[in-house]
Amino acid sequence: MHYARIRDRVYGVLIRNRLVVDKAMKKHAAARKPLEQWLEAATRSEWRNILEVRDMLSTADAIKGTNLTCFNIGGNSFRLIAVVSYQRQEVFVREVLTHADYTKRYT
Repeated sequence: MHYARIRDRVYGVLIRNRLVVDKAMKKHAAARKPLEQWLEAATRSEWRNILEVRDMLSTADAIKGTNLTCFNIGGNSFRLIAVVSYQRQEVFVREVLTHADYTKRYT
């Protein structure tokens, strides 16, 4: 895990279901570096709402009608779909899709 514990308080978002990210990195070589950058940015962040997410990751967007957040990865080549719990400071990664697969499924 990529978070620091200071005086029993966890700083930074905790990534849940990291296996999905690891599988995407293995399957799509072009996604490896951008996903590593996303993980680094997320684990160093404390988000209270989608606006704060967008301050750091400007292409992040809530998927209308769901509790999901979409993060554009690698210049819009990939999409990381996750549930962000602002209260618990956790991101549950649901899936990493190519842009084409995202379009088929969510639009």
